[in-house]
Amino acid sequence: MSKKFAPIIIANWKMNGLLLDSMQKFKQIRNNIQEGLVGCEIVICPPFTLLRDMAEKIPGTGVKLGGQNCHHEGNGAFTGEISANMLKDMICEYVILGHSERRTNLNEGSELVNKKATISHNEGLSTIICVGETMYERNNELAKVVIREQVLHSLPQSSNINNTIIAYEPVWAIGTGETPTLEQIEEMHDYIEDVVASELPKFGGNVRVIYGGSINSKNSAAILNIKNVAGLLVGRASLDVDEFWRIIETVS
Repeated sequence: MSKKFAPIIIANWKMNGLLLDSMQKFKQIRNNIQEGLVGCEIVICPPFTLLRDMAEKIPGTGVKLGGQNCHHEGNGAFTGEISANMLKDMICEYVILGHSERRTNLNEGSELVNKKATISHNEGLSTIICVGETMYERNNELAKVVIREQVLHSLPQSSNINNTIIAYEPVWAIGTGETPTLEQIEEMHDYIEDVVASELPKFGGNVRVIYGGSINSKNSAAILNIKNVAGLLVGRASLDVDEFWRIIETVS
């Protein structure tokens, strides 16, 4: 199902990057795009402090901009938070929601992710909704139970094929250097597609499911070659422009 869509490669810079160095990285990515053909959609999700400067430079580059999170309300007395319409104002087209680091470290549940996705869709943002199991859950045969709960409760009524991407990121593979086997990735992507097809009929049997978790240029081609992997959510490797570009080249 997923190969009906052009591959998408998303850089999640997390809490990394100061202005001068980050803009130099973006300039290098822009120059690489100008020098050769790119066979995928590229999205960069930098820290909030970089959005304004990147928003000024990104038009016409072919790169799209995304936020790493947003609040579930449109505005108000929420000190330190960022709203979906603020992201939209910075010409963001995407927002990452429900990343395991927020689910685990900040106790964000699927119901909260659902609210954030609803307001993001209302602002015209496409959501990258992350799901994934811990090693304990996998070892105790709970992975599919957890994934089903996260998919069904995180995706709001406003979700559809045009505004929602599901990112399968097993918690135990994020930042650890460990990755599931290709067979495990295919199995979980198949399962996510089956859950969406059987329980979320508004998707019409089609959904984009991308993979994230300890991706690098050595494993990206094999993962992207799996029939139901529609793209990659790249963390640490996206901070090294040369390494990130080698990942992009695997689909170019």
